[in-house]
Formats: sequence, structure tokens, C-alpha cells
Amino acid sequence: MARALREMVETFGVGLVGGCCGTTPEHLAATVREIGRRPAVARPMKPLPLIASMVRAVDLHQDPAPLIVGERVNTLGSRKVKRLALTDDYDGMVTVARGQMEEGAHALDVCVAMTERTDEREMLRQLVKKLALNVEGPLVLDSTEADVIKDALEQYPGRAIVNSINMENGRARIEAVMPHAIAHGAAVVAMTIDEEGMAKTAERKLAVARTIHRIVTEEYGLAPEALIFDTLTFPLSTGEEEFVRSAIETIEGIRLIERELPGVLTILGISNVSFGLNPVARKIVNAVFLYHAVRAGLDMAIVHPSHVVPFAEIPAEERELAEDLVLARRPDALARLIAFFEGREETNDGATGPDPMIGMGPAERLHHRILHRKKEGIEDDIDLAVAEAGDPVDVLNNVLLPAMKEVGDKFGAGELILPFVLQSAEAMKKAVSRLETYLEKQEGVTKGTVVLATVFGDVHDIGKNLVNTILTNNGYTVHDLGKQVPVNRIIDKAVETNATAIGLSALLVSTSKQMPLCVQELHHGGHRFPVIIGGAAINRAYAQRTLFVDEQTPYEPGVFYAKDAFEGLSLMDRIVDATRRDELVRTTVETARAALGRPGRTAFSVPAEAAVTEGATVRRVDLPPPPFWGVREMEPIDLDDVWPCLDLKTLFRLHWGGKGLKDEAWEALQRNEFLPRLRAMQEAAKCDGWLQPRVRYGYFPANGEGNDLVVYSPDEEEREIARFPFPRQPRRDRLCLADYFLPVSSGRRDVVAFQIVTVGSEATARTERLQAAGEYAESFFSHGLSVQTAEGLAEYAHQRIRRELGLGEEQGKRYSWGYPSCPDLSQHLLLDRLLDAGAIGVRVTEGYQFDPEQTTAALVVHHPDARYFALARTGGEED
Repeated sequence: MARALREMVETFGVGLVGGCCGTTPEHLAATVREIGRRPAVARPMKPLPLIASMVRAVDLHQDPAPLIVGERVNTLGSRKVKRLALTDDYDGMVTVARGQMEEGAHALDVCVAMTERTDEREMLRQLVKKLALNVEGPLVLDSTEADVIKDALEQYPGRAIVNSINMENGRARIEAVMPHAIAHGAAVVAMTIDEEGMAKTAERKLAVARTIHRIVTEEYGLAPEALIFDTLTFPLSTGEEEFVRSAIETIEGIRLIERELPGVLTILGISNVSFGLNPVARKIVNAVFLYHAVRAGLDMAIVHPSHVVPFAEIPAEERELAEDLVLARRPDALARLIAFFEGREETNDGATGPDPMIGMGPAERLHHRILHRKKEGIEDDIDLAVAEAGDPVDVLNNVLLPAMKEVGDKFGAGELILPFVLQSAEAMKKAVSRLETYLEKQEGVTKGTVVLATVFGDVHDIGKNLVNTILTNNGYTVHDLGKQVPVNRIIDKAVETNATAIGLSALLVSTSKQMPLCVQELHHGGHRFPVIIGGAAINRAYAQRTLFVDEQTPYEPGVFYAKDAFEGLSLMDRIVDATRRDELVRTTVETARAALGRPGRTAFSVPAEAAVTEGATVRRVDLPPPPFWGVREMEPIDLDDVWPCLDLKTLFRLHWGGKGLKDEAWEALQRNEFLPRLRAMQEAAKCDGWLQPRVRYGYFPANGEGNDLVVYSPDEEEREIARFPFPRQPRRDRLCLADYFLPVSSGRRDVVAFQIVTVGSEATARTERLQAAGEYAESFFSHGLSVQTAEGLAEYAHQRIRRELGLGEEQGKRYSWGYPSCPDLSQHLLLDRLLDAGAIGVRVTEGYQFDPEQTTAALVVHHPDARYFALARTGGEED
């Protein structure tokens, strides 16, 4: 408990820690020892950029952007709502509002202004009251009349947005509305309009925004985070020369305002850009306009949520036509777009082509929706399929599970990348959730029970989470114990749940040693749980060794290796089938016996006296002067400075699952999926702060002594403060990292640099929240970007150290623990003592890993001859 409280102090800045009922003096003494004396943390007074209804708060910075404001509860934009308003049908308008929320809106634009009626004030008051009680989403109160806004704000039990203020009549509109907005804590939309009219160029939009910004922030005290600028746009359908560039000017206006007025937000009514065009063309133009506006920094969009077409799903020809118009790339763009879409009509679901599900029965539609990642409508098809089959178990076993199997087969064949598999899993989860309403009293529905865990000492769990997703959505009950799980807890949970099997994951070699320990404990306890193991540190040979609890005795229920989640699924399908399980165990044991019975390859042994012998002589070089001695935290780091250091190939192929594609398929995936997603996630990370780059680094006097790097105090160069033993190559050049530093016998001190970087704990928390919410693909993408951002940050810090030491581009190698030249992760404790990793929210776990996971550390060797090297393999072969 004391350690947990320390983590809360370090991670969240908790300023007061104490005890309550049941607390003993011993407990408080342990807490004091663990936390120690720390300076009080200043509390940020910056308001959170949130709006809220009576029951829900919504972050104005959505990830991915933008925040969607539903546009249909508006008498000026919806004929249906106008008809309902004219007859005082408030319940009908509430139904429209609910539909907007169900279709994906985060908030609702609400307007009841009409020329046919003069009681707007009373109508909006009544509608706001109804919506507050019946709709969870926050409201955007839209009116040109200050008294109407005042009454609506007084009625609304949340934090609303007022739409809008402008300077069309000088300061009059601002002075009429702002007192009410300030009194009720509302956010405010400001249109870029002044006495000259709507600003048409990006520079004019910024100029008007500056004036409004100064007035409302300095004179009225509105926080910049509560000020939302609408840069406005004109229809592109007129063909008038004056408006050909209007969409570009709007987009650039967004970019300028976001850059020049820190903290403010931007909003757009998207559909105005396409007013007057064919409805099919409007959807495409709106989608292209929205895409480029978001890339420029747009935070919020007023749009019909179900009419937003994903940019990546727009056919290439249609996208090019729309971009030609929106970006003013050719003079005949409007004519070409009109000609292309002439006579085109939408299908019932809004698509512009034939619906592939026309003529399908409920079971076929379910299969299609899961295979093609379409969640909408899947619950209704479950109802129809159950009614048709008469047995929900039949729907699960013969419709849903075969669909997910086909997804897995396509993934195995390289036809689907992992993010698409996860999106199919999201559709599957939604279907299963609906099916569970029919299965409540059914028994024997689950195919089996699996206890999953990342082993003790290991903080990495993205692989385990994928296994959980795949097994859960293929009919198995999964108990996920999380990460850093001790052996006894794994076994206790398996016993408690009468598990069909246990699944263990590990990323590192050091933590994988927990797996044979678990198997041995299961064996000695007489348990009968098959064990499946996997992870980056595991291969089939390791699983074969783990199978044997001693030289001759295999763990009878079996230990099996799964290279990925789908092999884990295949193993489980055989384990639960009694006829196939026996064959699986028999062949696994026979294969392992044969592999382990082959002539062994023994490791090349190094005599003890040779282990400390220096390698080849390393030439003496001039020592670079460090800019300072000791430890510092790098000044606040802008994510924009880190992004250029990202290894996009590793991000896209390894962390985002694109490794199986090549040629045109690979190029299309990057162009249409990964690069747009990356840009959107990067902007969201900057806005939301879920990636928080921090670096601790320092320069220390040092010498080599045999195989050890000896580190001295920056203040007392004769006092040794740390010693890092490194392994030496037993053959070839007999290299060791210690060789690259002046030896103790030289009588001079060399210099070594250390660094530790992190992107913070919120990255992990965000990944876990998305996973728990069933947003498997978003969780996967978030984890990948956070890990690669930490690697990019390490490169950023490395480049900084090189510059400070005056080293060339190829000089100054960076070595991280866990790699062959410095494999001992326990040295992370030494590094922690040198750099005080806790100062940037990082701790070293009992398994010597960093928490948060998105953290890396290294030492930098300045010697120009330093190079990366490996040690010998078993059998005398070298890497």
C-alpha cells in the first residue's frame, strides 16, 4: 500500500497522503519511508476544455478529431425539425436529437429560430429543458438573440456552448452575449465576421479572430480554451471566381488561428461548402473538406454524423475530383465534378453504390458485417437470426464463430492486417453482446475458460490483449489477470475458475523464466491445466524446454507455443476437443523429446581469468568537454520536435501490423490508412496530452576497469558512485563496452552520458481504457504510436547529447540495456540512482523493467571507434 501511495504522489501529484479506519502506526511509518520529503507540487489552474450535460462531460479535444456537433436539431437546417417545431412537437425533436447521438454526435447544435413564429425564447427554453432530461450529449445553444441565449443558459444544467458572437455590428453582439456566457461558464463560438462582412482570406480571418480574442479574454476573462472560432466558408457550387479559393482560405485560416492564438479551438459547419451540389457529390466534397480541415487543426465540426464518409473509403477517382474542387487545383474542377455525379443517387443506407447485402438473409448479413468490419445494424440482424434459427447457440456456433474464423484465415493468408482484424472483433463483440440477452439461461455456451496473464516482472501486455480479444470473440471465456502477475495468483485463478487452459505472455528473456516456474508449480501441485506460452521472448524451442519439469519428465497436460493470437486460438480449439487434444499432447511431447535429444550445442566457455582480460587495444582520442556535470531534465519538449525522429517503417510494419503487405498494397495502406491516421493521432496527442515527453540525462566522469564501467561523482571525481559490469565477446575482437573508456590506469577521467526518456503513464492508461471499452483497433494503434514515440524521443535525446558533446553524425553510439552488449536489466537500478528516474514519473519494477512501459534508457559512448556488437550463440556461433 505504501508503494501504491508513492506511485500516486509521483504519477498524479497527490499532495496529501494519510490513513483512515484500520490504519496502524506501522502502516504510516512505511508510507513516510516510501514517500519521504518532497516539495509541494504547484496545482495547475488551467481549466479543462470540457463541455457537459446534466450527466456527461465531453472533452472538446477528441481523439481522433474532430468533435462532431450534430446539425439536425435546427429549424434552419432541417425541414423535418422545422415541421416539428411549428406544431410544438418537442418529443419529436427529442427523438431526432437521440438519433443524432446514436449516430455518433458528441454534442448537439440546437436552434428553433423561424420567421413563422416570434416566440423563439420560450420555444428554446422548453426544448432545452426536454433535451436536458432526455439526451446525454451537451448542447450548443444557437441563436442570434441575447435574451434567448440568456434564458436557455439559465434553464440548462450543464456547461453549454453559445453559438455565436461576431463583430458584424462592432462590439454590440459581444457585449450583449458575453456577460451571460461568463455568468454561466459557457464556451463561446466566435465567427470571423466584422463590419466589412465575412472574412474571405486566411489573413483576414486571423485578423478578426485576434480582435475578438483580445476583447473576450482580456476584458471578459474568458479562458482561451473556451473560445471556439468559426472560420466560415462559402459554397463552391456558384462557380464565381471570388469563391474558387474559399475552402482553401478557410482551411488556412484554421491553421493560422490554431498557430497564432494558443489554446483556442476551431469549428466549422461543413455542409455549407457543398451547398447546391448533387446530394451524392455533397457527401464526397464534405468528407474531403472535413479531412483537410482536420489536418489543418480543426477541433469541431457541425455535421450530420451519419453522413460523414471516411476519407480512406472514398474511391480514388471521386476523391481526386473533390480535392480538385476543394483545393482549387484546376479551373474546370467544378464542371468535371458536376458531370461525374450527374444522375447519381444514394442507396437507402447512404452509400453511392449497390448494397452488397441486398438479398442476403440475417445469417449472411451477420457474416458479411463481421468480415467487413461493419458494426451498424448488427444487433438487429442478431434478433432476426435468432428468430429464424430458434436457437441463439446455433447462431453463435454456426454464424458468428465461422465469420471470425474466416477473418483469422484471411489474416493468416496476409489478406488482412491486424488493425482490420481488431475492427472485425469490435463488430463481433457488439453481436455477442446482443446475443447474450438470449443466452442468459443457456448453459454450456462457452467453448472453454482461459486464464491469461503477463508473467511477473513484465509490464508489456499488448500481445496478451490481442489474445484476449481473439479468444473472447471466438466463444471462449477469458479471465485476464493483467501484467506482472505472480505464479501463485495465476494458479489460484485457474483453480477457482476450473480453467480449460492457462495462457502466459512475456516480452523479455529475463521475465520468460517465470514460465517454467509456473509449469513446475502446476506439476508439483498435481494440476491438470494445459499451458500455452508466447510473446516476443518465446520461441518453439523454449516451449519445448519448458514442457519438461526435469530431464525426463514432461508436464503431462502439455505446454504449447503460440506464435500469435490465431495460433493460440487454433491450440484452444484442439484442447477443448477431447479427440484432438490427446493427439496434440502426444505429438508435442514426441517432437520436444526428439528436439532435446539431438546432440546439444554447448555454449563457448570463457575461463574465469579471461573474463576480465581487456580486448583489443582501443586508441586514445581527445575527450569531448561535457556542457555540464551531473543530471538535468531537458526543458519541456514539443511533440512536433519528436515526430521527425519516428521510424515510420517500424511503426507501420511492426507496431501497426502492416508487415505482411508489399508493393501497391503496402503503398495504398500507407497512403489511405496509416499516414492519415498518424497525422490525426499526432494532432490529438498534442491537444489531449496523452503523450507527455520527458527526458532525464546527465554527464559523469568515468573509466574502464577490466569489463567494468566505473562511474564517479560529478562533485568528487575520486568517489565511485556506480559500477556497470558488461560482458565481453569470447571470440573474434573480444569487445566489451568498458574498452571504449580510458582505463583507470591512465590517471585521467573519461566522460559517459546516460539518458532515460518516457512519454508518461497516460499513454498506457489510454490504451487500457480503449481496450476495456472494446475499441480494440484504437487501443492497438495508440499503443503502437506511444511505444514508437518513446523510441523517437530516445533518438531526439541522443541527437541532443551528440550536439552538446560536439560529436559527428556517426559518432556517439547509444546502447540500451537488454541488448547483447549490455544485457543485464538489473542495471536499471543503478541508472535510476544516477538519474533519479522518479523525477519524470518512471519507476523500476521488481523485474527491473521501467513503468510506464513507454520508457527507454541508454548510455552514450563518445569514442569514434565504438560499434554495436553481439556475443556468441550457443555452439560457438556468433550473432
